[in-house]
Amino acid sequence: MVKYCGEYFGDSSGKVISRVAHPMVSFSDYDHKELSLKKITYGGYGIALKKTWARENNLSPVNYVEKNSPAAQGLISLLRARQRGKLPPELRLSVIQLKCFTKHVSGKNSHFKIDNFDFKAENEWRYVPSKSQIGGNKISENFSTYNKSKDKYNSRLKPYSLKFNNLDIKYIYVQNSAEREYLIHNLGLSPKR
Repeated sequence: MVKYCGEYFGDSSGKVISRVAHPMVSFSDYDHKELSLKKITYGGYGIALKKTWARENNLSPVNYVEKNSPAAQGLISLLRARQRGKLPPELRLSVIQLKCFTKHVSGKNSHFKIDNFDFKAENEWRYVPSKSQIGGNKISENFSTYNKSKDKYNSRLKPYSLKFNNLDIKYIYVQNSAEREYLIHNLGLSPKR
């Protein structure tokens, strides 16, 4: 399900340059064999979809940058220019599209309450829809505005799900054999997945 997700981008001194919510669906690119060794941020269930499906649906890996790197400094300059109205109109959306796929290598993880979490270890890929793919809704919303009305913003996205079918599934991860058997029998899935 596509939902808005709060994201921040800061400078090397810790100053927040951008704190917004973007509509997205996040995925992790883990090797099946190493998955049991990973600390998973969002639970013990999952669906591994084929890379061909990811490419066909315009998913992209996240660009991880160090806060003091030239890449981070360049994006900070673009974000500040955008905030001050100094960018040509045709570049304003491009800067946000770039920012939607950029994340600090490490930082605060609110789920685990860890200040120096290694985000790069998540190997995140994202689906960030265009405005036209979500009925003209915003692809970037001020986080404070979004946070006051999360349900309102996310309910606007409900009609615009990211779809897949059984043939797109590579693996399904569940907690026990009873759940596995339930999925095999009730969804018609192959026991090999």
